[in-house]
Amino acid sequence: MSFENDVVIVTGSGRGLGREHALAFAERGAAVVVNDPGVSMDGTGSGESVAQTVVDEIVAAGGRAVADMNSVATEEGAAAIVRTALDNFGVPTVLVNNAGTIQFAELADISMENWKRMLSITLDGTFLMSRAVWPHFKAANYGRIVSTTSNAGFAGNETLTHYAAAKLGVAGFTRALAREAVDTGIRVNAIAPMAVTRMNRDAFFGGAEAEGDSDWREDIRAGKLPMGPASIVSPAVLWLAHRSTEINGEIYSTSSGKVARVAFVVGEGYFNPDHTPEDLRDNAERIRTLGDFLDPTSTADELMLIPRLFQSEGVMTD
Repeated sequence: MSFENDVVIVTGSGRGLGREHALAFAERGAAVVVNDPGVSMDGTGSGESVAQTVVDEIVAAGGRAVADMNSVATEEGAAAIVRTALDNFGVPTVLVNNAGTIQFAELADISMENWKRMLSITLDGTFLMSRAVWPHFKAANYGRIVSTTSNAGFAGNETLTHYAAAKLGVAGFTRALAREAVDTGIRVNAIAPMAVTRMNRDAFFGGAEAEGDSDWREDIRAGKLPMGPASIVSPAVLWLAHRSTEINGEIYSTSSGKVARVAFVVGEGYFNPDHTPEDLRDNAERIRTLGDFLDPTSTADELMLIPRLFQSEGVMTD
């Protein structure tokens, strides 16, 4: 799957997952904008050499890349990142929304400043970057957006409530924007990756690392690590970003060689248009059981179920 004719923007690509994505795209011929202001894990500070180091690595291997240190968290920054692509390589064809921040804290310890910073980089950044490339994608009737959500958003973590909120927002954004792209050549999807990176290794794994093609497979088998390196996540990103991939509006969990679709499902539930709180209490088990669930592709999918219930079986109280 070649990317010879693609101009790819990868946000937050100076380290970790983003770095691996940038290297993988460049290896397959893409011109890559390596965006990273070099902030710390909580989104503060800066480090200009972070993005340039990845660019130097790509160029040394015969690839094409340029560094960009603008922030995804502002309209001006997002516009400047797209301008970097236009000025150096031409119209972007792929956007990978990878930039994000993390901070481990219980609810009572999350300040308003930290809450806003989390959303500004992770969720606002995804929105601003997508909006910045959208006119170019629309004009070309082609484009690929791959954003980064997290299982923390749909599975939960007691020290990542602000992170989970931002990441689940990315999932909702992906699903909704994909609806706008249905009649265009644009495709919008997301990954929910799990890999050992600087963002989690100290908090969860005692500083252990899973790098490259080392013994991470054996370490997983031996219970030393729960997941593989960032590099094994990148193939899913390239698959969803390729012009041959027509999938739209979906989310894929990817870690350690396993790739699986993530869905938000609605159970068959309990139906009674005259129900009371007591009815719901008495039918709680039925309400909570997924059973023959619906995997809606739009809000209308679920709403259209209601008339069918009235027309087919009437009141379902069994």
